[in-house]
Amino acid sequence: MSYYKQSNEYKEKLNKIQKEVDQAIERLFKNGEFQRYLEVVARFPKYSLHNVMMILSQKPNATLVMGYKAWQELGRHVQKGEKAIKIFAPIFEKKLQPKIDPETNEPVRDEKGRTVMEKKEILKGFRFVNVFDISQTQGKELFDIRKLIREDLKESEHIQSLYKHFLAHLNKNRIEVKEEVLDDPNTKGYYDRAKHLIRINASVENTSLKFKTLIHEYAHAQLHHKDSDMQNLPRGHKEAQAEAVAFIVSKYYGLDTEPYSAGYIATWAKDIQLAKQAMKEIQHVAQGIIQEIDELMKERIKELRQMHESSKDQDKNNKNEKDKEMQLQR
Repeated sequence: MSYYKQSNEYKEKLNKIQKEVDQAIERLFKNGEFQRYLEVVARFPKYSLHNVMMILSQKPNATLVMGYKAWQELGRHVQKGEKAIKIFAPIFEKKLQPKIDPETNEPVRDEKGRTVMEKKEILKGFRFVNVFDISQTQGKELFDIRKLIREDLKESEHIQSLYKHFLAHLNKNRIEVKEEVLDDPNTKGYYDRAKHLIRINASVENTSLKFKTLIHEYAHAQLHHKDSDMQNLPRGHKEAQAEAVAFIVSKYYGLDTEPYSAGYIATWAKDIQLAKQAMKEIQHVAQGIIQEIDELMKERIKELRQMHESSKDQDKNNKNEKDKEMQLQR
């Protein structure tokens, strides 16, 4: 693990990494590899753009990464000779800061008029840490809840249930969503920016397709609403973002995904800063949607965990019974 202080050495290293990340992003667009980036984001939705790019460039097939000691705590060990994946980890420092009133955005003062201070974690910088993918380790088999969820959502009744719950959740907490038979049968759904509402084509029979359409239009609602700074961006830019969000979320939950349509994103290679901003926004919205859906699935996840544990216990009992029978036969 390397730590670079806020010095010339640190800044030089950071600038070098930044340049390498920018070059890697440029290659994504020029080589038509944007889908590979989206697939990595789907496996690591909580990681920053920089860390996703670093994982992609060092081990694009990684599925679960942790530090050396973290793997040991889970009963696994890194195999000899494996090369670490280097990513950024934030460094926070606790500092006294004026307490801010969330309503007035002004410092809070006590009875004597003095500014009230509170300890806050301030981002000080970043350090480079070594992590390893699960494929680089051996040991205890891990409980993979994500795999169970993906298998579960292959059942039509379960994806239908999730779609209905997500639609109801959005109506209650976020935005009006309704199913209607649309005039154009080829239109799966749309987002009305002026009225801030979503419509899904009721004539679409495939629930997975309706679910992905809902994610796509919900991404538009978050990124391109009438008060957004991005509302007047080219239509192709906005469609590329919404499509990317839908691809990430669908991939995360194991839903069938069509190959990502490159379309407009090729133009992002001409402006690396615009590309990075668009990618950050894609990741941010996809992460938020995944968190919302995971929250809706909490009870189902508990059920799946219990079913898995019961299945393991049953397998263990069956094995013990079989061992007893073998012993009696001897």
